[in-house]
Amino acid sequence: MKKFSVAALIGFATLFGASTSVLASEQECKKLKNDHDVIYASKGFCFKDPEAKAKFGNDNCYTTKPKFSEKEQQRLDAIKERQKELNCK
Repeated sequence: MKKFSVAALIGFATLFGASTSVLASEQECKKLKNDHDVIYASKGFCFKDPEAKAKFGNDNCYTTKPKFSEKEQQRLDAIKERQKELNCK
């Protein structure tokens, strides 16, 4: 009986850990998307994505091809790389 209890406990802990990890990844993906969108919004980007459009609006947008500073581009590249690692949607 003890072996079953230990096995069940380990199984539950593994399952709980995996679901917690998935949740953390989803949260990180959302934050990365927001960070990306903030950079684009700051450059007057005209969003097509309904979620970003609702959040940032397009009232003051003026471009679909914003120009970024070197630092901004590095951050965008890092965001893209991390999104790939996490398989963000």
